[in-house]
Amino acid sequence: MLHLLHPAAVHFSVAFLVAGGLGESLGILLRRPTVERWSGTLVLLGTVSLLPTVVTGFLAENVLAPSEALAPLLALHERMGLVILATFLVLLLWKAWGRGAVPEGQRVAFAIALLGAVGLVVYGALLGGTMVYGWGLGVRA
Repeated sequence: MLHLLHPAAVHFSVAFLVAGGLGESLGILLRRPTVERWSGTLVLLGTVSLLPTVVTGFLAENVLAPSEALAPLLALHERMGLVILATFLVLLLWKAWGRGAVPEGQRVAFAIALLGAVGLVVYGALLGGTMVYGWGLGVRA
């Protein structure tokens, strides 16, 4: 049953980070401060939810026994989870350095970096989905 915690946690992280990251980037690029502010809150919530997502992912790996063919994909998915966590922490620190707002001269660069981070989330989610829906990890005997 321990392996079921990761799928329950990961959906919040993915939804908040993708929706929030896209919204905040568009808010910055289109100069929509309200969209940027609300979407930034989603990015913050998504980043906070990444910690239990990563922890439950490691717990799930300890419970499941992936096939030898699946091991490299699982290892890549794990690394992606850590890269995503580190990336969003750096982005939050970038904003924190500006006291909660990205400095004016760095806004476009921040929006592009945020879009890149969203791409990492989508890639990591695709890897996880491939393991579950393509290989049956955690759902088949």
